Amino acid sequence: MTLQIKRALGNGVTKTLTRAGFTFVVLLGIVELVFLASTNTVTEAYLAGLDLPAGATQSSISMPLSLPVSATVAGIFGFIGILVLQILTITLIRVMTAEHQTITRESYTRRMGWVFLNSIVAGIIVGLLTMIGFILLVIPGLFLTVSLLFTTVYIADEDESFVSAIRNSWSLTSGNRWRLFGLYLAVVILSMIISSVPGFVLPSGSALSLVVTTILTTIMIVYLMAVLTDAYRQLRDENQPDQGGNSNPDATGM
Repeated sequence: MTLQIKRALGNGVTKTLTRAGFTFVVLLGIVELVFLASTNTVTEAYLAGLDLPAGATQSSISMPLSLPVSATVAGIFGFIGILVLQILTITLIRVMTAEHQTITRESYTRRMGWVFLNSIVAGIIVGLLTMIGFILLVIPGLFLTVSLLFTTVYIADEDESFVSAIRNSWSLTSGNRWRLFGLYLAVVILSMIISSVPGFVLPSGSALSLVVTTILTTIMIVYLMAVLTDAYRQLRDENQPDQGGNSNPDATGM
């Protein structure tokens, strides 16, 4: 089946504008802001411990949105934020791949421990593979990025192990890698453009600018997941009879 890019982009908008989509924007936005504030707090504490250059003052190293807590506490908040973001991402994928975008108890409880651990391992492996690909040459990195695009989606939606998810993502993207690359690139570029707007209309580095940028980025993250899960469903539903449990990876080109 040939991936329908226009359909994926349109359905992505529809899913993002649902009640569930709005809920995820709010939840992810809050966690992202907490993580950002925690990171800024740790950074501020680190800078404060350095020898200040002549003429520098404490206010010159203050970070916007920093929390009134110690660097240790902020680090704990940041770590918890990463874990919560992973769980929210898994839940988001499950809701976006469903026929109707509704947050159910099952979407955030079903085998969450197993799925969470496999998604972490998959993220590390995919990240290392794509990094190596980009280091060797840009093209291999792009090829691996597209080929492994649905790894986390398979883990969240099908409760698969990271090995099976990597294999099935490779197989599912075969024959549509160029179209998937175009789809992914279009959303990423759109996200970069929208996320950069606050920098032109608000004071650079201000707390307000960071908050607005985080909100816009979160909206685009939800939209990206909505688009990718729609592309996943298009290809998976067409190839489901042939997927089975023993998919043969296709090592052909994009």
